[in-house]
Amino acid sequence: MLKLFYAQLPEFARPTHPVMRYLLLREGRKAGRGARLLRFILIGGMVGLLAAISYIVATRFGQGALPRVNPHENLYLALYWGLVILHVLLRLFALNGTVGGIAAEKQFGTWETLKVTTDGALLTLRARWSMVFYRLGLLLTIITVARLVFIGVALFNLVSIQGHYLDNMLSGTTPLGQPSLMDSSILSGVLILAMMFTAALIAPFTAVAFDAALGTLIGTFTRGRIGGLLGQLFLMLLRVAIVAWALWVGAAALSLSPFPELLASLNPSGGASSLMGVLGAFFGIAEGDLGLTALHLPHVQRMWADYDNGVFIGVAFLGYVLLQALLANLIMAWAGRRAIRAEKG
Repeated sequence: MLKLFYAQLPEFARPTHPVMRYLLLREGRKAGRGARLLRFILIGGMVGLLAAISYIVATRFGQGALPRVNPHENLYLALYWGLVILHVLLRLFALNGTVGGIAAEKQFGTWETLKVTTDGALLTLRARWSMVFYRLGLLLTIITVARLVFIGVALFNLVSIQGHYLDNMLSGTTPLGQPSLMDSSILSGVLILAMMFTAALIAPFTAVAFDAALGTLIGTFTRGRIGGLLGQLFLMLLRVAIVAWALWVGAAALSLSPFPELLASLNPSGGASSLMGVLGAFFGIAEGDLGLTALHLPHVQRMWADYDNGVFIGVAFLGYVLLQALLANLIMAWAGRRAIRAEKG
């Protein structure tokens, strides 16, 4: 099965490729068995701690209790903040893993050799970019399993109420909630949910690809250890700031924020057609929690009902995820050209 999976990857990303095999063996020798075991234990402890923090926040630091109306949805509420923190750490690790790629090869004394080989420098940068997924494989697996569980809960809820849950979600929405359109709206709603769920599943992978590519590009601009560290620190702070801002705006757009003045700034007219509100909800999903909101049907129903054409935010989210993957490849191509030109110059 692993061979079948690896066959779907680009050639430079396969563990059988000479450059990738060399990098993986070098990283394995540097880490050692004890270090890998320690990293596994630390990740397990970190996930447990984040789950505990998430539950504490969901219960308002022990002052309240999770709602009892739908116990299946409580799983989402109890794990949400822990997963958000895990997403932030994942993206920071992706940035950290590629900013110093060229500097690392120079430290190992291999960069001069790579420059004189055919596409050696470019292949090395691409292999180091792909290796981020091998390094973060355990975290990506945990995040993916959690999202699959949320999708399972959502599907379980969709078939409840004698299969009319989706009817209730679409009822009164614009444009799919019109009585004359309800028969065709059901099929449209199913397709939109499928696109949202698909986007939410692949969003962590495209986010890692994009941030790792961005780190590689920044690494071609920096010269020396100090410049690399400063560039890395700036990117990490910027990433945290963007995620925090997206979560803040997204919560306000979905009326989940405890600050009503922020909601008023997004929707000053109080109408359901506020473009700022739609963009805020989209921004919160795309860059805030990487689609976790799209896996919680009560939040989805609120998004669909509060804004005209809110049902299409999930479609836009899928387009954004695919665009992010395309941009990651374009950035890597740019980084490769820059590295080659810089060394020739």
